Amino acid sequence: MKSLSIILPAFNEAANIRHVVEEAYQTIPTLTPIFEIIVVNDGSKDGTGDICDQLVEEFPDVRIVHHPRNRGYGAALKSGIERARYDIIFFTDSDRQFDLKEVAALLEETDAYDIVAGYRARRQDPPHRLLFAWGWNILVRIVLGVRIRDIDCAFKAFNRYVFDSIQIQSVGAMVNTEIFAQASRFGMTVKEVRVSHFPRRHGKPTGSKVAVIMKAFRELIKMRRMVHTITPDQPGLFKRQPSGLETVYSAPQEG
Repeated sequence: MKSLSIILPAFNEAANIRHVVEEAYQTIPTLTPIFEIIVVNDGSKDGTGDICDQLVEEFPDVRIVHHPRNRGYGAALKSGIERARYDIIFFTDSDRQFDLKEVAALLEETDAYDIVAGYRARRQDPPHRLLFAWGWNILVRIVLGVRIRDIDCAFKAFNRYVFDSIQIQSVGAMVNTEIFAQASRFGMTVKEVRVSHFPRRHGKPTGSKVAVIMKAFRELIKMRRMVHTITPDQPGLFKRQPSGLETVYSAPQEG
């Protein structure tokens, strides 16, 4: 049975983060006895960090990475993945829009595929976010040739070895596109699995802000140039040293 690292990026998710971690603790032990939950507090200002520190004390398998300032979604994912210790690396958002019980469906496919990517069958987001996502998926196919049904769905599982070759340089919303552009270039196999999606209950999304969208478009053009220069022997995240701009907290060991 494979061990599991769960990455939870969190920015101003004080109303959600405890619920997500508690749900993980109810679900994941039924799938594997060896797991960890890495919450990356990306410079939150609403008390998310304080709640994370409480969770470390309450749950022995929770680890927290604190960014002193907001560095972006890609940077948060990178910080979490760099510190993952186990066979399968799974990430999802901390906004309670996914059902963690459906992790099981992804894990079942990790023996046969390098990457297992969820896609939202009925996405529960406002119309403007749906329109942007539709256009973005088409644009990524045209510009990069990456044919993923729902590239930014935050419900993905990776075999650990994937990140021996794949790098993450994007600090923002482009991170999923960056990962899959490299995976496509290296001939990695991807399985897409249908997952449920629910309306956000608390907090506000940041991915649809105009500044975030414009930055993603600029990074897409850079990505097109970059993808033709990368080679499978490039050093991935696990062949580099973790960035040192954050603080990591783990539960104290007993004994």
